[in-house]
Amino acid sequence: MEVDSLSILQNAFIEEQAAQCGYCINGMIMESAAFLAANKTPSEADIKKALANNLCRCGTHVRIVAAVKRAAQAV
Repeated sequence: MEVDSLSILQNAFIEEQAAQCGYCINGMIMESAAFLAANKTPSEADIKKALANNLCRCGTHVRIVAAVKRAAQAV
């Protein structure tokens, strides 16, 4: 399957520079996509709770939350 463009969520992660070391990014994006499919207008607390089980070793939690918020606003 060929993909010509990135999703809103993937673009948000790029725009917020949320991917650094690569340890957690796959899980964060997958969890975020599932979360946003169920919650179209999440609060910051909702996002943090939804992503709490994904371990980020490089400390980009603030950027990851910002990326999910950006994607939610763009939808």
